[in-house]
Amino acid sequence: MQSLEYACAATGERISFEGPLYGETLAGLRGRVWDYRVGAHGLTGVTRGAREETVAVKIHDSAATLDLLRRLADADMAAGTPGTLVADGEWETRAWIPKSEPQTITPTMVETQLTIVLADGMWRRGNTEHHDPRTDKTGGDLDYPHDYPHDYAGMSILDTVTNTTGMPQPVKLTIFGPCVNPYIIIGTNRYEVDATIPAGNRLEIDGTADARTVIMISDAGLRTNLFGKAVRGTGRGSGTYIFEPLPTGTSTISWAGGFKFDLTAIEERSEPPWT
Repeated sequence: MQSLEYACAATGERISFEGPLYGETLAGLRGRVWDYRVGAHGLTGVTRGAREETVAVKIHDSAATLDLLRRLADADMAAGTPGTLVADGEWETRAWIPKSEPQTITPTMVETQLTIVLADGMWRRGNTEHHDPRTDKTGGDLDYPHDYPHDYAGMSILDTVTNTTGMPQPVKLTIFGPCVNPYIIIGTNRYEVDATIPAGNRLEIDGTADARTVIMISDAGLRTNLFGKAVRGTGRGSGTYIFEPLPTGTSTISWAGGFKFDLTAIEERSEPPWT
């Protein structure tokens, strides 16, 4: 980890730990913790949960920086929504800063101990791949009784996606209209929403957060909840689960090709990068 920022969820502002707030080694944020219980023949209840850490920081431009830190941290605490720690501009974890306890105060420097609550015990970064509508029409057009403003072709393998992390990865799909009842097959799972997405609208299927969402966003920014229109099968592993994680290894991607979409796989790790 070479750089670290705190991004305030309430205001959108950021403050850096590389100056005028100096975090030095930030050792408390570099560890990893799994929660578990030791059973008769192994471990049970293995999860990564919220945890509290402390870090020492120094501020040379003390008054202005301390006021900014207090304002951003208090705004997120009051809203009950965590801000985001951003490492190296790409790895993110949700966090609050509920305490600042000054240790040393001089005319030129303040040293304070911050308590940071990591909301879910993991750091994430997304890798997005964009797929444009197919023009080859391999397999021939499908015969629909209505004239849609785009062509449907038979399903074919467009590409592959590889997960090398050793663990299933949450995914986010962004489908751009126009399309009707769009679906994408990745590996053995079919991601499908039974809805019409007009031109200029996009459909965001987000399985990366605790509160999974299926939202259509219009070109004017109007948000429509389509969670009830998403096909969820019988849950994870059923083959038609809209929030199915990306399995390890290489998976094929296939679709009818009549719309463009983005596939974002979320890499997760228990600690920020060391390099």
